Amino acid sequence: MPCSHGAQDPERSTTNGVVSGKSRRKMDTPLTLNHLSTDLAACPECDLLMELSALPSGQKAVCPRCGAVIREAKADSVGRSLALTAAALLLFIPANFLPILELSILGQSSAATMVGAVDILFAGGLPLVGLMVLFCSILAPLATMGLLFFVLVSVGLNRASHFLARLFRLYVHLDSWAMLEVYMIGLLISIIKLLDMAKVEVGIGLVCFVGLLLTSLAAKATLDRTAVWEEIERICNR
Repeated sequence: MPCSHGAQDPERSTTNGVVSGKSRRKMDTPLTLNHLSTDLAACPECDLLMELSALPSGQKAVCPRCGAVIREAKADSVGRSLALTAAALLLFIPANFLPILELSILGQSSAATMVGAVDILFAGGLPLVGLMVLFCSILAPLATMGLLFFVLVSVGLNRASHFLARLFRLYVHLDSWAMLEVYMIGLLISIIKLLDMAKVEVGIGLVCFVGLLLTSLAAKATLDRTAVWEEIERICNR
């Protein structure tokens, strides 16, 4: 016996289980979650979920179960990280374009630079290795320092931007690709091996590179990412 159906809402109607166009657009729209009034944190070691209250500057929050550090409120994180990042950016150009080593073999001298090492790899038929060195030792460090500098300046000046959260998220993803310390280890190994073969003199570029490495590592160590995220949220939602 046929059943009578009432009029259906076109936004809710389906055909053979297929959602209508208007309803599909609603389902495809990203859902923005509301901010919780209470901050929750999960322990990175034992996965214990706990409420996290605001921390005074210089204090640490530890897990009551395993004792792991959940968060550390670093003093003046934005200002200190900004100063160190600015110093690293100033050292970037001389570290990559000034001679790092000067070699003398049988009366012939030559100088090596960071950018020149990439050219040698390309000329030697190793383009993939050259691209990796170019990206991990030059492009990625420059991008991470530039992004961090822009975000910290915006936070310090209370300048809201729609792209501020995306830029800081991009910095977090790129940070693991900046491998200045790996390149430094390779330089030290090369210097040790060349000492028995040639006269090696340290160039000003190597001094700048060491300064670049130390300032970039110090900027990461003093950066409180949670505090930066909170400042970005405060600025963009005011």
